[in-house]
Amino acid sequence: MEDGRMTEARLKQLCKDHQLYLTPALNDVLYLHYQGFFEIENLDEYSELRCLWLQNNHLRTLSRGLSHLTKLRALYLHHNHITCLDGLQPLTSLVTLNLCHNHITNVDFLDGLPQLETLQLSHNQLRSADSISSLRRCRALSSLDLSHNLLAGACVQDVGLA
Repeated sequence: MEDGRMTEARLKQLCKDHQLYLTPALNDVLYLHYQGFFEIENLDEYSELRCLWLQNNHLRTLSRGLSHLTKLRALYLHHNHITCLDGLQPLTSLVTLNLCHNHITNVDFLDGLPQLETLQLSHNQLRSADSISSLRRCRALSSLDLSHNLLAGACVQDVGLA
């Protein structure tokens, strides 16, 4: 059984398992799903990533480990234990973000993602218009899933997203 750490050796083994390049900078996609990771770490050499699969882990925070992935266009973080979105701000090329099935209570920190088009936030803990109000500043957003949250019926219209 692994210890939940995203070590360099483990990352290289996962690259090998998925028939990816063993030289980290050559990969534009990385599959790190279902690994039991508790923290995002040791991705510094994977600077050319365009797509990162991190779903079904034990991640709670995004505040470390992603800042250098500025070319990332798709990030899959569904089925984790994430509560806060701080740490996503440097990902200015992000187009697709899946955060379904987490413990997110507000969407602060997403308004700095100018290219974000698709955002999946179903099955979280969003409760009020205030918790989603910063989405108004996500100008490129064209697909938004807020289903299965605790939002009041008119909440989306109140914020001006409908």
